[in-house]
Amino acid sequence: MTDEEAVERVRYYRANWTHFIEDACGLRTWSGMRLISESVQNNKRTSVRACHGISKTISSAAIAVTFLNLYWPSIIITTAPTDSQVRNLLWKEIGSIYRKNTDLRGSCLTQEIRIEPDWYMVGFSTDKPYRMEGFHDANILWILDEAKGLDQWLFDAVEGSMTGGQARILELSTTDGADQQSAFRKHHTQERTAWNCIKFSAYDSPFVNPAKFPHAQKYMNQDLFKYGRPKNKSEWPKKLEKEIQITNEADIKDKRKLWEIKRPDLWETKVLGEFSKESEYNLIPLAWVESAINAEVDAGDGITRHGFDVARMGNDQCVLTTKEGKAVLPQDVWGKKKITWSIGKLMADTLLEDVINVDACGLGSGLFDGLADQGHAAIGLDSAAAAFDSKTYKNLRAEMWFTARAVFEDQYEHGNVISIPNDDELIEDLTGIRYKPLPTGQYIIEGKEEYKKRLGRSPDKGDSFVYCLYIPPLYEEEYYGEADDDTDIFL
Repeated sequence: MTDEEAVERVRYYRANWTHFIEDACGLRTWSGMRLISESVQNNKRTSVRACHGISKTISSAAIAVTFLNLYWPSIIITTAPTDSQVRNLLWKEIGSIYRKNTDLRGSCLTQEIRIEPDWYMVGFSTDKPYRMEGFHDANILWILDEAKGLDQWLFDAVEGSMTGGQARILELSTTDGADQQSAFRKHHTQERTAWNCIKFSAYDSPFVNPAKFPHAQKYMNQDLFKYGRPKNKSEWPKKLEKEIQITNEADIKDKRKLWEIKRPDLWETKVLGEFSKESEYNLIPLAWVESAINAEVDAGDGITRHGFDVARMGNDQCVLTTKEGKAVLPQDVWGKKKITWSIGKLMADTLLEDVINVDACGLGSGLFDGLADQGHAAIGLDSAAAAFDSKTYKNLRAEMWFTARAVFEDQYEHGNVISIPNDDELIEDLTGIRYKPLPTGQYIIEGKEEYKKRLGRSPDKGDSFVYCLYIPPLYEEEYYGEADDDTDIFL
């Protein structure tokens, strides 16, 4: 290739980023990817809010690689709320592109590509404000992934670097957990004029035929039809569904059955890409719980704890939750059995010295007595009893659930606090439970029957989980196995 041909090639790709993504990055694009790409080309600020599973991460990775290879010198900074998100999401995709296409400029390390001292791409989390300072270049691109979790100070720091001619910001995020105070949410509402805003729902997927969902036209991004989306068939053939992990028609139908009526907040955020209207009084934000799913944690104190919720009626379940150090194990669930059967199972499956926090209301009181008679360390928790912090909480149930909330908040903010299994029912319980403030200034949590009426089942997994996490303030020594021989305690 002559120098003139090389110059012309660069000129062509700078005018057609999508072609570079297809030719040089080796990716198959769809209308949504082409829409985002052109928006970043032509707008200083692009904000993308999306449902889950719509390929926003690979789209942003492709745009980052394109910018680095077409503009020089250039600086690309990618960031997200946590280092795990930076490393395991966006840079995983960037690394994949570089491994498959060896003609791209530079060598891709874990979170850095450096071509020359002032020509590079770097990724890091936002837990240190000073990392955001000092970036300036005529060609600079910021990729802000999971932007719903980024604070306003970050956007202020980014704006300070936007002095070059080819300065761009691309922020992308799902909407669950983006409350009214979220800067990302404000970019799509109060500050919309400063951003070119794009929204994707699951109905925009290249595996979805728009003609099959006439009722969902209002949720479809109409701009996609200008970028090659057909109106009477899916954009990509069905045979690619196993090769490319993007949401599809079967996913939509499945989630609609699960969530549209029972969990409208999840339907709105995870499928429609909307900001939730239903979660104002949900106790634990979904984003906090998601930060704990299969999270990387150390061994912690190494102590094993258990929580047990006793089945009462109908389709309720007995649930045993076990936590080893900081890691919660998959829960053990069985249907209603005689109390003596459950006592035998608990005796067989747990160590005598490992404390079991037992739901000791009603049927649970008999189970607690049975464990104590067998010499098993146990604490009986009466949810309706007064809270230790009775000024703040109406009853012990509220205090236990707010304790769990604080654990997830700490995990979301700092990490290495708790790891939970990826269990849809447990996650639904934890994020679905509601609270309300009382005129007395106390908080109260909705009861099992209220939850069951609203969602069609009892929050047995959630209750067992919070029993497991709770350590009664007056009994910490007994809980840690330092008590005298008389280890049974009833609250």
